[in-house]
Amino acid sequence: MKKIYMSLIIILFVTSSAFSKTGTSNVQKLELINIVNQQQILSQRISKAYLYINKTNVSGNADKQLKSALKSFYKTYSKINTSTKSPQIRTIMTYIKKSSNKFNTLVKQPHSKENTKKILDLSEDILKKSKKVATLLKKDLNKNIYEAMEKSNQQQVLAEKIATYCKALELNKNDEALKKKIEVTIKAFAINHKKLMENKQNSKIIAKKLKEVDTIWKSAYPIYEGKRFINSIVFNSTTRISKKMKEISTLYMAMKKQ
Repeated sequence: MKKIYMSLIIILFVTSSAFSKTGTSNVQKLELINIVNQQQILSQRISKAYLYINKTNVSGNADKQLKSALKSFYKTYSKINTSTKSPQIRTIMTYIKKSSNKFNTLVKQPHSKENTKKILDLSEDILKKSKKVATLLKKDLNKNIYEAMEKSNQQQVLAEKIATYCKALELNKNDEALKKKIEVTIKAFAINHKKLMENKQNSKIIAKKLKEVDTIWKSAYPIYEGKRFINSIVFNSTTRISKKMKEISTLYMAMKKQ
């Protein structure tokens, strides 16, 4: 009887340890996914800031954003690269490291249609690669663990992209592809925003912050949709939205850790 009792205790202990390790692993993966998502946001912020430095009334703020984003981009690369042993992810991170060097070179180049295209293409390539890393990390995670946090991070990316595309279109007014990209990005942001606002798991503080985003969005939306190039409104509103969505993402992360 004693042997059976002891066996049950050992089984319970092992099972409990296994669940504990799984929980810790999930939290660590979630944190790493959050860093990867931040890298996606930074890739878009770099291209946005570069475009808004050139002869606009937000040049000073854009310059500060650019320097900060370039520095943070390399830091996120280092964190991701040292936090995983996955050969697939490390291969992608090698590409992202090279892209970081390309960014540093490109942002020193004068503004032109050619350089605008280069920096937009690079930021899109990095975005795709970073999404691949996030997908690889999410394989073993339950959908409910990261969905809301993922959407709040996507909103930061989309806000940066709206500003980038608006400015790029100002420089290339007849670019039909850019016009389409703005429309698609605005629609994607609106869909995510509605889903987040309707999320029944939102805490009071998350709901409050989402309403603040809603106010900014409704005020600036006609400017984005009408493709009116009011640099200060586009740059500042998307910056504010991105900042608030980062706070919301952090709050969702805290909820998942509880």
